[in-house]
Amino acid sequence: MNKSKLFFLLIIFLSVDKFVCAQQTIMNDISEDYIARLVAHAEENYPQVKSNQNRISIAQGNIGKAKVSYLDAFTFSYIYQPQGINTLGNVSGTTSNYNYFNGIQAGIFFNLGSFLEKPYAVKQARQELEIANNDQNQYYLTLTNEVKKRYYTYLQDIAALKLTAQACIDNENIANDIKHKFQKGEETFDNYTKAQGNLTTSYQAKIQAETALLIAKADLEELLGDKLENIR
Repeated sequence: MNKSKLFFLLIIFLSVDKFVCAQQTIMNDISEDYIARLVAHAEENYPQVKSNQNRISIAQGNIGKAKVSYLDAFTFSYIYQPQGINTLGNVSGTTSNYNYFNGIQAGIFFNLGSFLEKPYAVKQARQELEIANNDQNQYYLTLTNEVKKRYYTYLQDIAALKLTAQACIDNENIANDIKHKFQKGEETFDNYTKAQGNLTTSYQAKIQAETALLIAKADLEELLGDKLENIR
């Protein structure tokens, strides 16, 4: 094996060894209390939760309307008959002021069929409220799970960026060292080119890691309805 290949393998070994030693865990960064605050913030601000709450309010109002609708079965009516409107004529051609109805005649009418429908209307309104509550509870579970997943992804991307940034620094040091040696004639052009290529690749990986972190943060803030920095 020639010197050039040996040096290149050494660079790879050092990079891998550095990467393994720099491995971190995100488990120590996970705070259940902080996650609970994130979930509470999402439940308070996310539009879908507010829409579900409005549906619950509407369903509660429908129960009241259904109960009050029992009165629809009763109809109140009245007739006002002034004095002297209805008169009777006799055979002599004279008139009499006798009235069949005088004053106000009132009455209450009851619709049995309409009355019997009301219990079913109340039952349906209560079932609609139960469905709305179940939908809200189900969405709370879904929202909690989604907040956790996006938060874990956010922590993962932070850790990945740290590793990528460290690998970038290492490749910068290696590239600068090889560059100086190459300028003094102590290193080959092939190794210099490879070192510069590795450095470029590291820069690209760092940019991708930064972009992934920004996207993960935006995805999490979408559920929170607020900046992550505002939630402590």
